[in-house]
Amino acid sequence: MPETEVYLIMTGYVEETPKQVGVVAAVYVSTDLKRTRSKLATLRQAHPQTFYELYHCPLDTDLDQLSHYPSVEISPADFT
Repeated sequence: MPETEVYLIMTGYVEETPKQVGVVAAVYVSTDLKRTRSKLATLRQAHPQTFYELYHCPLDTDLDQLSHYPSVEISPADFT
């Protein structure tokens, strides 16, 4: 039986508040790659200054056991 692949769109940004907070969020998840790519294109077109990244892995995966897993780095430079 083939493994079910899931596709996840992540975003990361600095929230412009007095305390400037880095935010990382999962904004979309699906088992349909075509639908996920369409959603990613829509998000990027609607918010061109926002970072979005598409990740995928088999369902029921222990993500911290992978060499790279869904994450977004927010560095100190992002706060300036």
